[in-house]
Amino acid sequence: NKYLTKPVKIDIPVTSYDFSSLTDSGKRFTMSEVEAVLNTQRRLTPLIVQNIVDITETYDRKGVMIFSSTVKHAQEILECLPENEARIVLGETDESQRDLIIKEFKGRKIKYLVNVSVLTTGFDAPHVDVIAILRPTESVSLYQQIIGRGLRLDSGKTDCFILDYTGVTH
Repeated sequence: NKYLTKPVKIDIPVTSYDFSSLTDSGKRFTMSEVEAVLNTQRRLTPLIVQNIVDITETYDRKGVMIFSSTVKHAQEILECLPENEARIVLGETDESQRDLIIKEFKGRKIKYLVNVSVLTTGFDAPHVDVIAILRPTESVSLYQQIIGRGLRLDSGKTDCFILDYTGVTH
């Protein structure tokens, strides 16, 4: 009914993280377990981030939200993104600093916004046209909420790329 922007899942040509040891067990996993998995796969992060940058530059994307697994993971992602084009929002980010970062992102002064479980619901930046998922989630509804951050309608926006680097299907 044209209430949402069309999501387009992009096949990822690079290797994704392997979270199967967490997700195949059938039990809930902790952030420390996620961090342990990421520590064994840390060399993948620069490749994954470069793939995100390549896709967003090739297709002239305007707003990219990156959902990371942990604070340490978010900081590692930020280090791989183009300088002066990216910021990070964490749970402990000072409220005034968070407001400034979000204002810069919504004002298109920065292109990449990395977050850890902070902007999954209730965040509205209609220009977002890429959602990059670098964190596993057990919840289909949370996965839908994350993708929904990019499905807001905006002038000139025809779709939103969904880049899922988790290897977890929903």
